[in-house]
Amino acid sequence: MTALARGNGAGGALFEMSGEIPNNGTWAEDIYFSEAGAPLDISGLDWKLTFRSDPLNTSADLTLSTSDGTLEVVEDDDGFNRVLRIAVAAGELSSYRDDYIADLASQDVAGAVTLYAHGIVTFTQNPVVF
Repeated sequence: MTALARGNGAGGALFEMSGEIPNNGTWAEDIYFSEAGAPLDISGLDWKLTFRSDPLNTSADLTLSTSDGTLEVVEDDDGFNRVLRIAVAAGELSSYRDDYIADLASQDVAGAVTLYAHGIVTFTQNPVVF
């Protein structure tokens, strides 16, 4: 489970990210976007969540995206397109272990990229195995 918290803008990001992600289970999580207490419409944006094992790497070890279907913009219960849904099937993360640098960014139709979150997440084995 990841967590987003208002941060000091490390890496130019609007928020800091941290948490643990099970590498031997399904990863299903929703991130809700709000601005000034109101739902923020995130439809029309392409999203990527990247993970790097080394801060000097310029390319990601793992990328989740709206284009590959591992990220999806969906409506909340009130019909606002403000939810970014993470959906990774069991077994797809089994080769990832330990700490990774995570970056969540979007790109609009004009090509502008916004870095929403940056931080360290840990891929770890869930103790429950089926």
